[in-house]
Amino acid sequence: KTILQHTTQQINKMKVQLSLYAKNLPKVTSLFQGAANPYAVVKTLSEDGKAVDVGKTEVVTKTLDPTWTTRFILEHDFETTLHVSVAVFHKDDKGEPKPMGSALIDVVTVADSKPFTVSKGMKGGGDLFVKVQKYEEKGTLHLQMKGTQLKSTEGLGLGILVKPDPYFELHRLTIDRKGWDLVHRSPPVRNTLDPVWAEAVIDLGTLCRGDMNLPLRIKVFDHEKNGKHVDMGEFQSSVNGLLASKNFSATQDINQADLASAFTLRIGKNKKEMGQVVVLRADLIGMETVARSQDPAPSEPPKQDPAPSEPPKQDPAPTIAAAPIVPEVAVAYTPPAPAPAPHSPQPPTAYYAPQPPAPHSPQPPTAYYAPQPTAAYSPQPTAAYYAPQPTTTYSPQPPAGPPSYTPPPSDGAPFVPPGVAAANAHQHYTPPPPPPTFEAYIEGGCLFNLAVAIDFSASNGDPRQMGNLHYASSWGDDKNEYERALHDVGSVLAKHDTEQRHPFWGFSGKFQGQIRQSFQCGPNAEVQGIDGIQSAYRSMFTSRSGMSMSEPTTITDVIKTAAHYAKKKSVSSCIDGCIQFLSQFLH
Repeated sequence: KTILQHTTQQINKMKVQLSLYAKNLPKVTSLFQGAANPYAVVKTLSEDGKAVDVGKTEVVTKTLDPTWTTRFILEHDFETTLHVSVAVFHKDDKGEPKPMGSALIDVVTVADSKPFTVSKGMKGGGDLFVKVQKYEEKGTLHLQMKGTQLKSTEGLGLGILVKPDPYFELHRLTIDRKGWDLVHRSPPVRNTLDPVWAEAVIDLGTLCRGDMNLPLRIKVFDHEKNGKHVDMGEFQSSVNGLLASKNFSATQDINQADLASAFTLRIGKNKKEMGQVVVLRADLIGMETVARSQDPAPSEPPKQDPAPSEPPKQDPAPTIAAAPIVPEVAVAYTPPAPAPAPHSPQPPTAYYAPQPPAPHSPQPPTAYYAPQPTAAYSPQPTAAYYAPQPTTTYSPQPPAGPPSYTPPPSDGAPFVPPGVAAANAHQHYTPPPPPPTFEAYIEGGCLFNLAVAIDFSASNGDPRQMGNLHYASSWGDDKNEYERALHDVGSVLAKHDTEQRHPFWGFSGKFQGQIRQSFQCGPNAEVQGIDGIQSAYRSMFTSRSGMSMSEPTTITDVIKTAAHYAKKKSVSSCIDGCIQFLSQFLH
């Protein structure tokens, strides 16, 4: 239980975004009212059945096939199920709203579907389509656009007496890149060919999922009261494209906007030009203004101070004339002998062989001996008899050849050879991606199979005695501890199993006097759904099963069984996928 709680704390509490559209709604208006004005009311249902208001969509006028742009952000806990109630109404300007249909949606089922959309027949008529996708807050885009010299769709295209009422829609490319999702619809601007649309504040998590280069489709329509809006052209761009095309200052006159970076509206297969759209404002609020795909230019590597060719200079100290110092192996310091009596130096012999130094008085290995002066002598650290001191700054020069490398103090980063570091000096560092979450596996198309194993060890107690974990009761509606765990946990996890067929095993059971640590429960290798697991579990306590509870408790074998099962399923899925691909390819 503790492990389960720790695991679910890491994978639950995911924010999801719910969007809706409907088709073939029933006609609830009179003959003279035309089509309905539908809107949807969304509520969540708690585990105890209480309804909690989430919100409602905007009203889409004069249609029985509405696509609502309002998004609902829900916090989903993978430990529990989440049901959403959706009720669709017709807004009657002269009376009370009229119900058009309702449906109950399981959010987990929608999130596991591909492409994250489920259709549901509504009570009352019509089909409701629900899309659930992961949501992350990415800031907002403040966007204002202006149409200029649009081609009229009124009065034979001349727009002399009646001019259009243009509005625009923003569509984003779907995750499977096979379609477009409507994410924003502007109010129409009445009777003009040069509309200045109101500034829109659009959530970036909804608009592009934080991908600044995700393709966007901007479509312009002429709004009609009967709901049959007329296409006026479209163009494609992205958030980055909209940002780059903005060249208008707030201090300018709107009519003086530069058309050099305007987008051209086109329509039909021949790409007929239908006017231009100018971006007056495109600003990102609440996020970094640098697009994700645009890495900053690599900065020049910091210049290092050149290594000193000589040790730092110290304050001069009194010195004496001495022969050049030749460093020797450090030995224990011995005070020098008293100064010798005055004498006259002898000329060096032709073949001079240095005599071994007297004990504790080593002589420097010079070729020609230079006598010491007779002046009063004070031994200094730089004298001929050199003994390294801790405070000295002098370090002997290394022998000829390539210098040895001394790594800098470690700051936790791995060592990079100088040659590799120089080659990578101008490469921009990209941090590793974060570890994938549970919802990331779902979005990526990972297939899940629920497998269950039950502990039948004798330490659980006699199932015939009340209070034990396997207590059978009368096998009525009352469930024991294992059955409640199977239902509460299994019903949540089973929703992610597309096949709904689960292998069911047991361990620590005795058959014909032999203890088995991995055995099949029930007559079938796989059971259907949670009800099948419950039925197979109960069958293990009948005389026909031939099992008795035993000891010791070992889960190693059943884990190996699960691993073998997963590997087998993986190979089977790969073979099925290859066969399907080849059949499509040959077709």
